[in-house]
Amino acid sequence: MADEELDQDEGEASAAPPVAAGRSRIVTILIWVVAGLIALALMFVISVMVAKYYKNADFQETESITIAPPSAPPAIFKITHEFRVNTADTDEAHYAQATITLGYEGELNKQLDAELGKRLPQMIHIINIILGGKRRDELFTPLQKLNLGEEIKNQINMILRDGKISEVMFEQLVVS
Repeated sequence: MADEELDQDEGEASAAPPVAAGRSRIVTILIWVVAGLIALALMFVISVMVAKYYKNADFQETESITIAPPSAPPAIFKITHEFRVNTADTDEAHYAQATITLGYEGELNKQLDAELGKRLPQMIHIINIILGGKRRDELFTPLQKLNLGEEIKNQINMILRDGKISEVMFEQLVVS
């Protein structure tokens, strides 16, 4: 019988809800909710501060790029020859017509200016070969024209000894 009384006492003790150090369950839940809200507010404040920092850093970088002074205009060497060549198209006959000016750094670079004059027949030959190697559809967009200028510049710079040209400017470029 003593065993039965012990079993009953244990059953009654396990059925009663535990009380944590004198606090009710509602107070414990409220403490956790308040702690969660404080954590969320802290994360929000930190994210706003980080966003403002990166926004200001991005603005300062963009601002410094726009303030850069323009470069000096290049010295020019005008090729008086007008280029008129057949394109590399095989389906129909097309031609390209161009007038070209070369630009280089330094207004007083008389050595390069003299070399460009001496190498004019070579430069005309190089430009004719490059233009004649292009198809009509390779000479329409601005990017394609810029690439053509870069190709001409690189090939001409390979033959120069007294300096380098910095840009090829098309005064006229007609493709038909």
